[in-house]
Amino acid sequence: MSVEAALHAVLAEVPVPGLSSAFNLFRFIVSSVQAVKESKKQLEVLAKGVGELLSTLNAQFKGSRLVAANCVKPLADLESLLQCIHRFVQRERDKAFLKSLLSKDSRINQIESFYRRIGLTVGAFHISSLLSVQDMLRNNETARIDDAGMLNAQLRGLQQNQDDLRNVLEINHNNMFAMMAALQRRLNVAPGNDQEQNFYSHTLQYLTSMSGRSVQLEDWMVASYDVEYGPEIGVGGFGKVYRGTWNRMEVAIKVLQNVAGVKANVVLLRKEVNIWLNLRHPHILQFLGANTLDDSPFLVMPYIPYNARQFLEQRPTFDPLYILRDVSLALQFMHSKRICHGDLKGVNILVEKSGRALLCDFGLSRIKADATSRAAHTASTVIAGSRNWMAPELLAGSSPKMPSDIYAFGMTLFELYTDETPLVNIAHTDFIELVFRSGVRPERPDLEDVPKLTDSLWTLAEKCWLQDAKARPTAGQIHALVVDIISETPVPSPGEHMIDSPGGTETRNHNHNLPGDIEASSKDQQEKLSAMSKKLANAHYDADQYKEAEELYPEVVKTQKHVLGADHPDTLLSMARLVYTYNELGKWKEAEELGLEVLEKRKQVLGVDHPYTLISMFTLAITCSQLGKWKHAEELELDVVKRQKQVLGADHPDTLRSMANLAITYKELEKWTQANQLGLEVFKRRTQALGINHPDTLRSMANLAITYNDLEKWKQAERFGQEVVERRKHVLGADHPDTLISMFNLAIAHSHLGKWDRAKELEQEVVKQWKRVLGADHPDTLQAMHNLAITCNSEELGLEVVKRRKQVLGVDHPDTLCSMANLASTYNYLRKWKEAEELGLDVVKTQKRVLGADHPDTFMSMLELAITCGKLGKWKEAEELELEVVKTRKQVLGADHPDTLIAMSNLVMIYRELGKHNDAEALSKTIKDIRKWS
Repeated sequence: MSVEAALHAVLAEVPVPGLSSAFNLFRFIVSSVQAVKESKKQLEVLAKGVGELLSTLNAQFKGSRLVAANCVKPLADLESLLQCIHRFVQRERDKAFLKSLLSKDSRINQIESFYRRIGLTVGAFHISSLLSVQDMLRNNETARIDDAGMLNAQLRGLQQNQDDLRNVLEINHNNMFAMMAALQRRLNVAPGNDQEQNFYSHTLQYLTSMSGRSVQLEDWMVASYDVEYGPEIGVGGFGKVYRGTWNRMEVAIKVLQNVAGVKANVVLLRKEVNIWLNLRHPHILQFLGANTLDDSPFLVMPYIPYNARQFLEQRPTFDPLYILRDVSLALQFMHSKRICHGDLKGVNILVEKSGRALLCDFGLSRIKADATSRAAHTASTVIAGSRNWMAPELLAGSSPKMPSDIYAFGMTLFELYTDETPLVNIAHTDFIELVFRSGVRPERPDLEDVPKLTDSLWTLAEKCWLQDAKARPTAGQIHALVVDIISETPVPSPGEHMIDSPGGTETRNHNHNLPGDIEASSKDQQEKLSAMSKKLANAHYDADQYKEAEELYPEVVKTQKHVLGADHPDTLLSMARLVYTYNELGKWKEAEELGLEVLEKRKQVLGVDHPYTLISMFTLAITCSQLGKWKHAEELELDVVKRQKQVLGADHPDTLRSMANLAITYKELEKWTQANQLGLEVFKRRTQALGINHPDTLRSMANLAITYNDLEKWKQAERFGQEVVERRKHVLGADHPDTLISMFNLAIAHSHLGKWDRAKELEQEVVKQWKRVLGADHPDTLQAMHNLAITCNSEELGLEVVKRRKQVLGVDHPDTLCSMANLASTYNYLRKWKEAEELGLDVVKTQKRVLGADHPDTFMSMLELAITCGKLGKWKEAEELELEVVKTRKQVLGADHPDTLIAMSNLVMIYRELGKHNDAEALSKTIKDIRKWS
């Protein structure tokens, strides 16, 4: 049956009452599909699949094999799916040709995601025996190929007929440069010779010829053709905010509106953009890009659902103190750059589900003020900002300065604790008189009404809104005061930290209830649980706090098991946090044991495909990596990637993160081809989905540079490494941790190319920056010093790193042991054999106890010690060490592994030194036979 006939057959059916709304939505979908021009075959096949689903369900309900009362949730989910498809098809129907072409890949991915949701719906109604989603997917792929053929034919025709090209593009003076920018960006990201790329190149040349000049493309520029508008989610003094997508990422699009018919100053907007590009901070909303190419300028930022007031309304138990702490950190950073926010208030503070606050909309007050002043033909009457939060000096006409931000901070404090606009009862006409001249400020509410607004907080607010701007505290002083208040009355700060890759960590926050919010079975148990949760509340852990967390979390888990049960999601969350704590403390064995338990329980409670189960699997893989159990890590990561591709899709950020980690594991297993291929795939996907300058894309590029280092392709490693450093300096800043790490990796490539001075210069610069930014005892600073000690073979620096790591991390921490092993190697290099032997013995003994005899680090230390023993003429001790290494490597890696063969070759040399020539010859023959057959 043809698609058209199948659709008409479904539309002719009489639906049961429970499916009436679904059938109505289906009619709208069919009507919209008929008007769509691009991907038409795929959308027709999708509509046919939806029709088959509805027809099957209608028959099941009519035959009483399904009962509406038992299918309330599946029916609601079905209607939600159809609404999404309808909105999607309507948007595709209304798109202009070029925008539709540029969003083709996104459209195809969205269609595929609908089939995944259809599959879930089929499962929810238990009708999988009646309907094959796999058949639908095969039909979809056939339709996609047909659509591609028709599109290629259309593009060839347009290239041959300029009149048709001009008509289909709907070119005008306003959209021409936006088109050119979008085409140039696509050519830069995905160069190639296929029909689409040829069309982009041809059209760009045509538009350039028409306009008489080429477009100057900045990295931050986002053309209107690159964004997809969703629903309007806010209106403010600067314009409207839409929820949308850009680079397959959910974003907020802030469209700047005209003020009294006067457009926003694009030159001023570009100046503000240059400021925003340099503001990278954990509590400042990331600036993704802006459009200044047409007369509808807009900004693109990550989408965060709630501002501070909305978040606190959703989470009434959350104390605003943590939001204020984050805002004070952001202000401190901005003010250190001599940048004023200009419009601080609750609506300009966004809060993630984890509770992390992000400052946004800084600088927009200046753009609005400029447009307002030009509309009024006088700048003296303009007030930039939001009146109720504005300092007296601003009401009098002064320009925003840092003390005026502090005043606004005090008003925001009042706003967040009272859920009221400050000074809301003062009439507009009396505002300047009462606030500026009479010094009126908010009255303190009754403590019974707002119990969290303590004396300390009220005193802080009063200091912030002092009439004398010079008497107000600085942002740094405010932060110190807020931290002191937190230490006096700690409150839970949510979020689960999860490891990203063996080379470093990244924070992933999840919206779980906190133990302090749980209703326990008794008041005593609840108070006990809440007290322990408060002690674990600080989101910014250092080494001492991890040690404290290690002591407290087992008690939290024990209490939660008693109160909630061993399988409750919150109990499992606390266990997962303890796993993370063990990992941070380098207690890999404890992390592995508990991680296995959490994984198995989450499989049972949540299911194997649940995102939190996959996170536990992902984390366990990291732990196995740290233990040198690369094969087990590989198995886990392969499973994670496979399931995430099925559940989330191949381009989802979590899937790509897991693929990136699997590439690292391949590298450790010396599967160089797989590592390089997978690393390249991740890099290409992230480039296409996120753009070349996105931090995740740059991380992929950095990993490729490291892989080239491992493959001894030093030139490629240097080229990639140099580009990563330059881009990270531009995107993140010269002193950002990721930039500094890239500089170190680049130094490695320089070293291998014999550029010793350049390598040493880079590493010294990194150490200097780490000390300045993080302090001399920060783990990242110590890692930088550790690497520099290796490059320079510096005994003095090696001793300092060992000493500091013992103090900060403890003598048994793997990083401390690594530095001790490096120092022993330095002693060998300096021919200080006795010192090398003494330290080497200590390292091997401790690593066996902490990491195990079969850990790669233990192997390396034993090999180094064997070399030292040989230099001292202690060949018998060297023989014992090398025999142990060979035996263990055979068990762990196999007899034919290159590292095992190296250890066996070392043993041959030792046998000869001991005069055991027969043993040496026999082992040498064994090595030759293995290499011959492997």
